[in-house]
Amino acid sequence: MTKERDWAAMRDCTEMFNGSGDHIATIGFNESYDLWQIVVVQREEIEFFCPTKEVAFAAWNDEFDPETGFPRATATGQPDA
Repeated sequence: MTKERDWAAMRDCTEMFNGSGDHIATIGFNESYDLWQIVVVQREEIEFFCPTKEVAFAAWNDEFDPETGFPRATATGQPDA
């Protein structure tokens, strides 16, 4: 039996790709939470929720590494100083 993840209810999704063409994250509207969500492909436990589409894309640009998709504070595995 498989467990359905909350992000399975996402719609209006945009897939984010790094410079190498790898799919690293998905941004979409999560109907279960009525919020916009960022899901990192390699670490699905990293879920980031936002009140609007604009905030979600601004958060992606400001808070996430465009090559790995990980939050900038953990992109290198080291916390920000």
